[in-house]
Amino acid sequence: MDILRIEHITKTYGSGDTAVRALDDVSFSVAAGEFVAIIGSSGSGKSTLLHMIGGVDRPTSGTVFLNGENVFERSDEQLAVFRRREVGLVYQFYNLVPVLDVVENMCLPVLMDGRAVNEKRLTGLLHTLGLEGREHHLPNQLSGGQQQRVAIGRALMNAPAVVLADEPTGNLDSKNSAEIMALLRKSNRELRQTLIVITHDEDIALTADRVISLEDGRIASDTRER
Repeated sequence: MDILRIEHITKTYGSGDTAVRALDDVSFSVAAGEFVAIIGSSGSGKSTLLHMIGGVDRPTSGTVFLNGENVFERSDEQLAVFRRREVGLVYQFYNLVPVLDVVENMCLPVLMDGRAVNEKRLTGLLHTLGLEGREHHLPNQLSGGQQQRVAIGRALMNAPAVVLADEPTGNLDSKNSAEIMALLRKSNRELRQTLIVITHDEDIALTADRVISLEDGRIASDTRER
C-alpha cells in the first residue's frame, strides 16, 4: 500500500529570464515501510524535493498526498502542525535549540502543540539512542554524533508515519555515520516507518530498498532491490 504519492511536482524559483526550475514534473509513489534513498549531484533538486514532501515549501505546481490526503490543501498553520505530527525531519546540521537540553529538544514538537509528553516513548527513545545519562546536557556539551541522535529523537518523538532525512550523516565520521543509519534503519524496520534519505554516500544508498536518482530536477532512474 502506498503511503506517499508525489504527483507532477514542479518548483520554479524566480521568473522570466532568471527563472530556475529546481524540480521538473516529478512523480513517484512510496509504499508504507519502504526505505528510499534519493541521490544526485549538487543542484539536482534533492533537497527541494524533500522540502516538498515535508511541507516545508509549496510547489509551483503538482502536489503530494500522504495517506491519501493532499498536503498542500492545508493552510500555512496547518502545514506547521503537519510537519510536527505527520513527518519527522532530520537535517545534516542537527538544528537543535542551543539553550534547550537533550530532553527539551527531543520533546519540542510535542510541547509546541501543547500536548503531554509520552514519558514511556521518551524513555525508550533515550535508551535506543544511547542518550541515557545525558538528558540534561546542552547541545554544546555533546559530540556531533550525539547531537544527531537528539535530532533523530526529536523527529521520532511524535511517531511519524514518514521520516525524512537530508544528508543525516554528512557531518559525521564513518563510525558515527554507520551508527546513525543503523538507528534510522531500526526505526524503519521495527516501527514500519517509511524512511526517505537524501545522501551522497553510495554505501548508504546501497542499503536502501530503492534508489531514486535525480538529474536536473527530473528522475533519471528509479530502482528497487529485489
